[in-house]
Amino acid sequence: MNPTKKLLRIAVSTVLAVSMTLPNAFAMYQAKVKADALYLREAPEGDIIATLPQGTMLAVLSNSDSWFKVVADGKEGYVSGEYLTGTLTTDFPLGEGRIVCDTTVNLRSEPNTSCKVLSSLRNGTALNVIGVSSGWYKVSYNGVTGYIHPDYLSFAAAQTQKDANVSPDADAIAYAGTSEARSSVLTYAAQFLGTPYVYGGSTPSGFDCSGFTSYVFNNTVGSIPRVAQSQYNATTHLTREELLPGDLVFFGSSASSISHVGIYVGDGQFIHSPHTGSVVKYESLSGSYETRFQGGGRVIFE
Repeated sequence: MNPTKKLLRIAVSTVLAVSMTLPNAFAMYQAKVKADALYLREAPEGDIIATLPQGTMLAVLSNSDSWFKVVADGKEGYVSGEYLTGTLTTDFPLGEGRIVCDTTVNLRSEPNTSCKVLSSLRNGTALNVIGVSSGWYKVSYNGVTGYIHPDYLSFAAAQTQKDANVSPDADAIAYAGTSEARSSVLTYAAQFLGTPYVYGGSTPSGFDCSGFTSYVFNNTVGSIPRVAQSQYNATTHLTREELLPGDLVFFGSSASSISHVGIYVGDGQFIHSPHTGSVVKYESLSGSYETRFQGGGRVIFE
């Protein structure tokens, strides 16, 4: 055999082998979140759209550099790619999408252009997106399951979570080394980022400080009192140095005058519903919070 032809055949074989083992950067594929929680942003280093819990399935539209453009829970945005891992699962809910085209686009029986056409869909048609296959969206429309190329499907814009205290490089919440119970509290709490403060509120439509902490604990590891002072009185007290992620943090003028409470997340940060005009957010246990800190409260014991 001609040596040049032999080298060319080896080179082509190598390229084919790589293409079968790595996702094509220009083809959509599926992945899932491997951090305890991952921020979905409207742009690289942009405002937060949503917080995606560990295990959330998503479609990766492109993976240029460290920022991946993805679709998850009916929202399109960007995440840090280092917190994603590949998966073989192809059927998973992605929310509602809408057809975007000049006139109509074909709903196909398989994820390719040479298969049977099931229907022709007009611009603006709403579809339930139920998976990803071979670079196409798997969808359900009027009881029919088929496939749409991602070029012709878009997802509604989402409001961003106004959480000014999350820095652009804080892309994920890592609860490494924490117990399952503590992680469940932190992950559950994170889904309410951006929820408005409402005095007396204790539901996802609006929380005050203790309404937030009691709602999170009551729906994860167990019931705690509703009011901040009662929560302090009912928990095992801790110094700042003893705090672990998932412990409560209390603030006030004294231990007998607790006026605020949040949930410690680690690294000197806590999540809370601060005051009227604000939203559930992460903040640093520093400044006025450090001055007013009266101690931690433990509910979870390992």
